[in-house]
Amino acid sequence: MSRRNWTLSLLFILTSVLLAGCMYKAEAGSVDTSDKIRTTIIGGRTGGAWSVFTEGIAESIRRENKGSLITVEPGGIVENPASVGINKVPYGISYAMTAFSAYSGTEPYKQAYPDIRAISVVIPTNYYQLIARGDVEFESLDEVVAKKAPIRLAVDQRGSAGEIITRAILEEYGVTYQDLVSWGGSVDHLSGSTTFELMADKRIDTTGDALSVPSSDILEAAATNDMKFITMDQDILHAAAEKLGLELGTIPKGSYDFLNQDVNTVYTPAILIVHKNVPEEEVYRITKAIYENFEYLSTVHKEFKNLSDENFSKVGKIPLHPGAKKFLQEKGLIHEF
Repeated sequence: MSRRNWTLSLLFILTSVLLAGCMYKAEAGSVDTSDKIRTTIIGGRTGGAWSVFTEGIAESIRRENKGSLITVEPGGIVENPASVGINKVPYGISYAMTAFSAYSGTEPYKQAYPDIRAISVVIPTNYYQLIARGDVEFESLDEVVAKKAPIRLAVDQRGSAGEIITRAILEEYGVTYQDLVSWGGSVDHLSGSTTFELMADKRIDTTGDALSVPSSDILEAAATNDMKFITMDQDILHAAAEKLGLELGTIPKGSYDFLNQDVNTVYTPAILIVHKNVPEEEVYRITKAIYENFEYLSTVHKEFKNLSDENFSKVGKIPLHPGAKKFLQEKGLIHEF
């Protein structure tokens, strides 16, 4: 072999070895990013309980899907379903009641968002709690209506879950806000903290909202003021539940120091919702991640401690996303009939 041919052969061998080494190094060092989830969840206002809930869900997904990028954005009870419904944001936290209102196009929404789908429950129970100062003369809404009592009522902003429930219950009694005013009472749209401050000053008599039990606002107010629950007729509650997509429930005695008997009411869970076009496999993995992190979530916020096999799939009237449905069926948490 000539010197020239020998040199070319050596160069060929060396080049092959180097290329093989580079290919091996690239193969060994490469990271497959195809299975990593990149998505966004819209939650609550920054610093509020819902922002904590949403971040807990996001971290559950990260824990089970290493390297995934789950972004949490601030949102609100009313705007979240609409944002998910138009796929502005793929995932969001919502009351089941509010999500169903958006899905069906009923108040507070002016159009339907039929592309909303449910994944799972995240906070099982937010009970409607109708609270009054201990010194008001009435004990029940039946009594208020029968006597046309001049109550001074405080509710949250119009279109919020608690405000809609309050108004729906009154309507089932055949009463409007205008009726309350005509009886000498008042209706004010106030935040929870302002409401309880005015109750302490005896400028507000009663307030109703959908809250966890026990509610930190109510506990704080009850620490320095006498408080009591106002009871409601069970048939009225049933009718309101049917209308709004709520569940019937009971707040057990002892939930607050001042509550010495069970109180019948309605409740709505907080659920994770998703746009229908999000891939089935991704939603399956997200549902699985939440389910597998009940223990972790219980350390994030006390409300997560109520999550269980029994309530995880009770999302209300919103259709389940196929990915969530597949996982829930595999775990035996829902069944086809």
